Amino acid sequence: GKLVYSRLHKLGLCLSDSSDSTSPVGPGDFSLVTAESSPSCDTHTSASDEYSAPLAAAEQNSPQHGSPVLDCGEWNGFKLIGDNIDKNIKPRDMRINNQTKSLHYFHAFAVKDRINFSDITTNAELVFPDDIDYGVFCPNDDGDAQLVSNFQTLVTRIFVEHIPHLQHLFGKVTHNIQHKYSKNMSIKSTVVPLGVIIKNENILNDMVDILDVLHQYVPKTTTTQTYDTCAEDGSTRTTEIHIDHINPILIGGDQLTVARVRGSQDALLNSESGMQRVQGLIPVIEDWHTKMCYMQVVWKRLYNTSSGVDKGTLFQLRNLINRRNVVSDVSKDTAACEEFMELITVAHILSAAVHITGVPDLEGLSKKILSSDNHFAAVSSIAKTLCSDVVTVSFAAKPSTGSADCVMEYAKETLSLGLLLLEFNDAIREGDGVRVLRCWKFLFLFFRAAGHKNYCIEAFHLLMQYYYTLTPRCAEQMLWGRFVNSVGGPGHNISGDLHMEHLNRILKDTVSHLGANKTPKSIVRAAKALGPLKDILAEFDKITGVWFTSKHSRRSEKEDLLKVVAELNQNEVFHYQPGRKHLLFPSMRCNGLLMCIDRPKLMSWMSVKAENILRQTPFTH
Repeated sequence: GKLVYSRLHKLGLCLSDSSDSTSPVGPGDFSLVTAESSPSCDTHTSASDEYSAPLAAAEQNSPQHGSPVLDCGEWNGFKLIGDNIDKNIKPRDMRINNQTKSLHYFHAFAVKDRINFSDITTNAELVFPDDIDYGVFCPNDDGDAQLVSNFQTLVTRIFVEHIPHLQHLFGKVTHNIQHKYSKNMSIKSTVVPLGVIIKNENILNDMVDILDVLHQYVPKTTTTQTYDTCAEDGSTRTTEIHIDHINPILIGGDQLTVARVRGSQDALLNSESGMQRVQGLIPVIEDWHTKMCYMQVVWKRLYNTSSGVDKGTLFQLRNLINRRNVVSDVSKDTAACEEFMELITVAHILSAAVHITGVPDLEGLSKKILSSDNHFAAVSSIAKTLCSDVVTVSFAAKPSTGSADCVMEYAKETLSLGLLLLEFNDAIREGDGVRVLRCWKFLFLFFRAAGHKNYCIEAFHLLMQYYYTLTPRCAEQMLWGRFVNSVGGPGHNISGDLHMEHLNRILKDTVSHLGANKTPKSIVRAAKALGPLKDILAEFDKITGVWFTSKHSRRSEKEDLLKVVAELNQNEVFHYQPGRKHLLFPSMRCNGLLMCIDRPKLMSWMSVKAENILRQTPFTH
């Protein structure tokens, strides 16, 4: 309802969305959007559209869904992404037989590939444990060098944006790190909501039913072979055997969803055919929930609510700028914790630059840069020094020797972990699968070191899928099909599971406007209306000329940033003073998480896991 009323409000046709609880285009009006008014697609199967036809046919035949969903073209590969949607419905009149209802359903959407993968082979190679090179799962020297190069680009952006009087260098900064598919990733994604399945993914039998519904979208062809056999009476009997040829597709989700998909497939291993074993769905983990887990690693490493007296620690800086929405449990307010970490990272970058140049503050740093003959060269030089001398994110780095300054080590660790977060976010925004994969190698090690067993296993699964268990085409789809661009343009991509969260939020908002009509049937109809409603609103905006965006406006953080930078400069956190240490972090070492990993144990663990993965992976993948 809010999506419609917010537009009518701009045109002066209504006051707000609270004046009526019935959406003008909602579940009750879904019949207005017919198959004839939706984009159509041919239903024949060929080498170029082998993916779109099964999805369109399933949409037409499924009782859960409506019309064909993807346009036909040269390439029509797609990916499914799903997640649970939970909603508590509190009754106005609570009675013994009328209590709060807790609904647990499954919500999914399909996103079309923006890259043509038709020239990449689908031939699978049989892989044995002895064929695996375990070095590809960990960062190497080339990856470290590229990571440092990207860090320098990010640091240069921050300098130009936040150091006074450097805005004239804005045009010289690299705002979008290019990759081979940058043009494709600037295209607006074709996203098709697939509706809600009235099943609970936490229950094994329900998850099996969910996969049965989703498996109808898997492209397959059936061939018939005829065999003549002789009966006992001498007659000839003709037998027909129907063989299903499955073309697997990816299904993305968070760690729990992916693990439940695998568990359900394991439960169906004894079924007769690949279709019954739902082998056409390949579970792959997505990025947004993984980033949340990485934030938990950072918090466990750097955040302690008893460290308020330790100058320069996350909790002390949180209290300094009164960020009371930053909490110990990252999952309770992920956005607030991530925003705070980004702010602290920028502050540490600026403070480190002040220390490197030997000036007292940002004004002095600005004057030093402006006094040089080439302003941008001076900025780039400081960024290069900072990323090579201060930042350390490397699996190959050696432990430091001598008397340690644990306060400086804490600051360097904060800066290093924060820059990896900025790199991961920027790679997702640009839709750069190679950079995201490089980040995943570090995340795999961080999860291993921090004891996040489930995400460590899923990170290793993803790396195994890309390098060994998937066909070359599926591997490239997994690498570049992780992103959704809802608006079009460079730098506007988000993770697929984050887009799923957006759809869940819209659906929950729609359901909350149903009043007393919150039934499974009405929720299904509301979910079916999300796609047509989005198209109607887009056409409405185009006709009326009213520009509308759902992007959140953010209040300036300049005052907070300057206060944190001043605090770091005052305590000289980047100035080496042997023997310094925080009370709550007395033995802090930069890059300590990666250096504490026992490599022989890691290799043994990877060997066992790789053998199990190869044993459980169908050769058809």
